[in-house]
Amino acid sequence: MKSLKLQFFLPGVIAIFLSYSNAHSQAFIGLRAGANANKMAFDQEVYKKFYDTGFRYGYTGGVVFLYENKEKYGLYTEFLYSRKGKYVESRANDYLTNVADYQYIDVPILFRVRFKQPKFDWFLMLGPELNYWLGGNGAFEVYDPGRDEITRYEYEINFDETSGSSDILNIEEANRLQISLSVGAGVVWKLKNANFVSLDMRFSLGNTFIGGFESASIPNIALVDNLEYTNNILAVSVVYYVDILEQLRLSKNKYRRK
Repeated sequence: MKSLKLQFFLPGVIAIFLSYSNAHSQAFIGLRAGANANKMAFDQEVYKKFYDTGFRYGYTGGVVFLYENKEKYGLYTEFLYSRKGKYVESRANDYLTNVADYQYIDVPILFRVRFKQPKFDWFLMLGPELNYWLGGNGAFEVYDPGRDEITRYEYEINFDETSGSSDILNIEEANRLQISLSVGAGVVWKLKNANFVSLDMRFSLGNTFIGGFESASIPNIALVDNLEYTNNILAVSVVYYVDILEQLRLSKNKYRRK
């Protein structure tokens, strides 16, 4: 998969936003929590032929920041912790399944357009997302024809010096900093006293392989993992946030009335 030139996208997003911004702006801070479903996309055709990928579910949560002008344009970013899974079934006689859960720090930087409605607003979002791979764990299931049984090998991710332990998956060529392109939509309801709650659905298309071809292994049991794939993630979340500037104005007015 050829890399998209996302490094040129962010400056354009910021420039477009600033051109529409004015003095009557709003600043929001809040919290996000939600669930996600990940489906890997292998690069090489041979892996697409002999390895099937399925959905693996995880979750995400963190802090939300939004700067928005009074028209409808906003610059939206988050600092999130997330768990993203992988599920692989093999027909290549090396293992039966490889199931894992990875931990990430995600920082999307999105251009948001809000459309006002009588009872609620709705919005669209688009922009790049930075994903930093913290680590993870998983398990291979291997069929042993000699014993006619399935053996399970649980493992932890290791980015450091190679370990010979059978419960460590060593990764020599990890792309720990990855880039995705995110697009999303949602609805937002205004509550009392400058509080808001929103529901959003977002799809993140992976733009960076998480590692090299067969760059992960458990040497002493001859198990190898191909990391030349991208993560494609659908997430649904609830966001609660507060208009900071409006909250300050409300607090000042309440103080003056006293």
